Amino acid sequence: MRILAALMLGYYFLLGRAAGYGGADANAPAMPLGMTRTARAEIDRAVAAARVPERAPVPVKSERRVTRQGRVVFIPNGCPSVERPFDLVVHFNGAPPSLEPSFERSGIDGVLLIVNLGIGSGVYEDAFQVANVFTQLLSHAEQVVHEMCPRSAGINRIALSAWSAGYGAVWRVLDRPNLAARVDAVLLSDGLHTGFEPGKDYLREINALQMAPYMLFADRAVAGEKLFAITHSSIRTPYASTTETADYLLAQENVPSIAERSAGPRERMIRISHADRGGLHVQGFAGNDKPDHCDQLHAMGDTLFPYLRSRWSR
Repeated sequence: MRILAALMLGYYFLLGRAAGYGGADANAPAMPLGMTRTARAEIDRAVAAARVPERAPVPVKSERRVTRQGRVVFIPNGCPSVERPFDLVVHFNGAPPSLEPSFERSGIDGVLLIVNLGIGSGVYEDAFQVANVFTQLLSHAEQVVHEMCPRSAGINRIALSAWSAGYGAVWRVLDRPNLAARVDAVLLSDGLHTGFEPGKDYLREINALQMAPYMLFADRAVAGEKLFAITHSSIRTPYASTTETADYLLAQENVPSIAERSAGPRERMIRISHADRGGLHVQGFAGNDKPDHCDQLHAMGDTLFPYLRSRWSR
């Protein structure tokens, strides 16, 4: 059809020249103007017929599986997205109905693995006390992805994510240098807790030894080598609160916290501080009750996941 349009265009171009449109012979008999209009109409019809209609984009089919161990594997961009080495986010402690939409909305092109073990940080610390448990978890995730998508490749970058008590698993992983080296990013949603120095509970003095794995990772984040993003509420706890641990971390890294007061991503949330340097980001929020704590989980798609999307998109 494109050839037909071109031939007709050339033919009627010649007619136009014969009708006196740029012709060299002014004494040549002129053709009626109606012929020129007809020519243009025919060309328009021919060109329109030659156009190839645009194909509607094929909707992406997400993939999801719940394993026998109760872990959830979610691939928002479907099997084509894992046919190359894929990025994996391992999240500890959080409701899948909240996390999966947040992860999908964030635009992170990767796989989400959700691990729920129970109540309290102790179950997460105990489960990952043995070094090879985390390695086995990664191998199992890779196997499940391959069962879902037979053409899948292996794991590329790894991010650890946790809400509330899930930090216990993250702490165990970061406490082993060989495992911490495999982790590219850490996201903690209102869940960076530690104890106090022995005998100094009344002073609420942060236990430096327990904070050491986080501090080593923060060092590399400030240098731009890793991503370490934290959000915290203003809930006061018998042990070191997420506000106290965040303040301690920032003080040790010599990163100032900037006070503010702005609307957060959810109705109850009010952001009261932020701190940023290199790959280290801390956002503080008002609120000292259970709903405020839960808001931190539901808001991860707006508070923490965007940092990871930005890093992994580069």
